Amino acid sequence: MDKKRIVVKIGSSSLTNTKGEIDHEKLQDHIDAISTLKKLGHDVLLVSSGAVAAGFRKLGYPSRPVTLKAKQAAAAVGQSLLIQLYAEGFESHAITTAQVLLTRTDFS
Repeated sequence: MDKKRIVVKIGSSSLTNTKGEIDHEKLQDHIDAISTLKKLGHDVLLVSSGAVAAGFRKLGYPSRPVTLKAKQAAAAVGQSLLIQLYAEGFESHAITTAQVLLTRTDFS
């Protein structure tokens, strides 16, 4: 099999339970699948949503926020929590993670 660069996009709905919170089992399933691709020799780039889901409870919101400001606050808190969950999950596969944050200007 030829080595390929694969971009994996995981949306919030693929990471969350019915309450909108991060589902650790779903997250680990994605980590395991990506780890398998890495073990097959592929380069894998993960693009993940889920920062709002990871952060809204930490801020004391009873459910996912709906206003832009509340979503931004939850995402700001949740981003570090989400990357930590990924780092811990990939560590069990001896894979080191790194985070790259992009803005709209990176694509223009």
